Amino acid sequence: MVQPADHGAKMFRMVEKRSKSDRTRERILEAAAVVFGMQGYLARLVDIAERAGIQPGSLCYRVENRDGLVRAVVRRGGDTTWTHVRTEVDALPSGASSIDRLRAAIRAHAMAVLVVSPYAWARARIAGQAPAASSAEHRAHHARYGDYIGSLVRDAHSDGHLRAEVDPYVATML
Repeated sequence: MVQPADHGAKMFRMVEKRSKSDRTRERILEAAAVVFGMQGYLARLVDIAERAGIQPGSLCYRVENRDGLVRAVVRRGGDTTWTHVRTEVDALPSGASSIDRLRAAIRAHAMAVLVVSPYAWARARIAGQAPAASSAEHRAHHARYGDYIGSLVRDAHSDGHLRAEVDPYVATML
């Protein structure tokens, strides 16, 4: 679909038009993120359908099962958090200290979960509640993310920015 640009300009811009099915799937995922974030893993699918503005039967038709919905929300939450943290850390000047890099990562993580993304909030809320089949991918992503955060903690520790008695492994778990 082509629409005129703002301010009456004669230039045109392309606007991506998604199918009704894609828009419905997005509404379902957004609703699932919010409802799982509020109610946890055992949230009722009927509540997700209601929030998405569809009938419960339509939800069952469009998603394979609860675990598939959980996997999709957890994946998007992990990706959002990872992207937000890496973007903030990578935006620091090249000479940023290890403690500044760690601070940026901690701040970005908190913002991703608490402000930026309902998917990140839902991931934080349901990851420990979901059965192994739903959380295996989450655990692998979490391990890679933990390795990254761990490297920031170890760098700050070895540079003397953290108290000597702080165990970097334990600090990474925080």
